[in-house]
Amino acid sequence: MHRNFTDIYDQYFDDVYRYVYFKTGNRWDTDDLVSEAFRKAFENYSARIENPKAWLFTIVRNTVTDFYRKKKDVALAESLENCEYTYGFEQSLEKQDELNCLKQSLKLLSKEEMEIVNLRYFAGLKHLDIADLLGKSEDSVKMKVSRIIKKLKDLTNRYMEE
Repeated sequence: MHRNFTDIYDQYFDDVYRYVYFKTGNRWDTDDLVSEAFRKAFENYSARIENPKAWLFTIVRNTVTDFYRKKKDVALAESLENCEYTYGFEQSLEKQDELNCLKQSLKLLSKEEMEIVNLRYFAGLKHLDIADLLGKSEDSVKMKVSRIIKKLKDLTNRYMEE
């Protein structure tokens, strides 16, 4: 599989940007981190990469993790509160109450569950790509996604009733 790095950049830039923006909650850090991640990817690029999206998101995740290690006073969960970006599934929510219930539900997910949600719905990765990235089987990731969706549905319904 021979690919030019610019093809990878063009194809995955929006997914990378959305993912990083969700993790940071502001455009300045996002711009810096996306630039840094693509710089690292370019420096380590090989045309023989089997799964370029999983490879790229490994670099992106590590870049974001390094950013937060350097900046320990910022909690990842707080980033969700400050997030201004409008995502596709939020647009389908008809009422602000539903959105607030969903945000509260997302806060109750474990770190691993939240990472899977980020990779699947904000970065747009397929189950196989997430499995490669997390070192799990594709079936395991599919099952986790299914359970997370059910958990979010139950939590959101519970908040809506309150």
